[in-house]
Amino acid sequence: MATTVQEPREENETLRALLAERDAKINERTKEVAKLEHKVDVYSRLAYGKSSERRPVADQLSDDKQGHLFVAALFAEAVAVAEKNGEAGTIETNERSAPRKRGGRRQTYPDHLPRVKTTYALDDEGLHCSCGGDLHHIGWESTKELERVEICIVHTIERGKYACLQCSDGVVTAKGPTRVIEKGILGPHFLGHVAVEHLITHLPYHRLEKKYASEGVRLSRSVLERSMAKCAELLEPIQTQMLEEVLLSPAIHTDDTPVTIARGGQNGSREGRIWIYRELDDRHVYDFTESRRADRPQEILQGYTGHIHADAYPGYDALFGPGGATEVACWAHVRRKFLDAEKTEPDLAKGAVGRIARLYAIESVAREQELKPTARANLRKAEATSLLEELYVYLSAAETQVLAKSPMATAIRYALKLWPALTVYLTNGLLNIDNNPAENAIRPVAVGRKNWPSSRTSPAVAGCALCKACSSPRRPSASTRQGTWPTSSCGSPTRPT
Repeated sequence: MATTVQEPREENETLRALLAERDAKINERTKEVAKLEHKVDVYSRLAYGKSSERRPVADQLSDDKQGHLFVAALFAEAVAVAEKNGEAGTIETNERSAPRKRGGRRQTYPDHLPRVKTTYALDDEGLHCSCGGDLHHIGWESTKELERVEICIVHTIERGKYACLQCSDGVVTAKGPTRVIEKGILGPHFLGHVAVEHLITHLPYHRLEKKYASEGVRLSRSVLERSMAKCAELLEPIQTQMLEEVLLSPAIHTDDTPVTIARGGQNGSREGRIWIYRELDDRHVYDFTESRRADRPQEILQGYTGHIHADAYPGYDALFGPGGATEVACWAHVRRKFLDAEKTEPDLAKGAVGRIARLYAIESVAREQELKPTARANLRKAEATSLLEELYVYLSAAETQVLAKSPMATAIRYALKLWPALTVYLTNGLLNIDNNPAENAIRPVAVGRKNWPSSRTSPAVAGCALCKACSSPRRPSASTRQGTWPTSSCGSPTRPT
């Protein structure tokens, strides 16, 4: 009886082993088929498809027009390199899922928000049932909705005053809280609100003045301007400390954007600059200068020996070299140059932009797979090295086919001149392929810049000492019409626009 039972068990174990072995082989073959299909898909998209930058990736490689000298040979070389290196010619990527359908309710009740509950219950008359019995409470029907309460309150601070009844030593007053602005009328929460409204949501001071007036609070724009200027002074030590911490990062991003400085009187205005210094963990610090001279950025970055992502601004050149920082150029700037020249040389521009798109496709793979810096560097060396070699040969050949002063020649020279700095990102997985993180972080300044000047619609504008972000439209008085312009709230004389 024991032998009869043992034999089916051994047979079942054998069958399970065979099934497991077969499943393993099927899985291996399925993966190999998927891998081959992916290779076909990648090369098909490179040859005929569109890049993630909404430009043809590599359909120009099969074109035989004059503007594509040596391209067929380059393509053949790229295929040979791919076959020689195995995976070097393949970009492993996860296919994008179907577009997410819009609609549906997302999480709208964050846990950090305070909760307020309102309860509704039946009155005594409603507790009688139609059958003659009484209704008994069995639970609650709950619904939620978001409410926003934004009001101004008057915060009265009372400090006790004490005096001795037996002597005349004077009155002793209890110590009160530290005021952000001594004798100011705005408390710390209100100051924070103004800072967010002006700097984050980009509301000019005159619009804030109207907003508070609609709530019955009369706050002149001059009070708002002076309050923010005082806050800036108080926060300067924090900005200095943050800048020191940012410069401890092994790599930083830096960029600048223009702002208009109003000089008052009849002197018109001039252009200043806001600079940004961003570390790898997305902490960034802003700085302001009255011109684009290199003195200030060189002062800040002096002695820095890490990697600096920047555009081709000559003011940074003194920072690079032996014993100094390492320049990491931006491929987004290079691509922009070719897009600018697209109308004059569409075929050559398409060839360059398509190859740059292939470099960005590798970066997309690294992001999707959430690769660590070492793995990202290995992926770049395996996949991007041959692409960069191909692009360099392509640009060198294209340079001989265009006019020396044409936009395309400018774009090509720009790329070739920066080539060593453009390939530095291959050596370190911490580095970015472009300087877009800095451009994204400084974008709020550009957004605000569109709102601030548009607020100056009246005949006279009060010019702040820093920039037109602080400008205050005012109605011309009698003295203004006679040619005498009054002094603005921030100390600068107003001027006509």
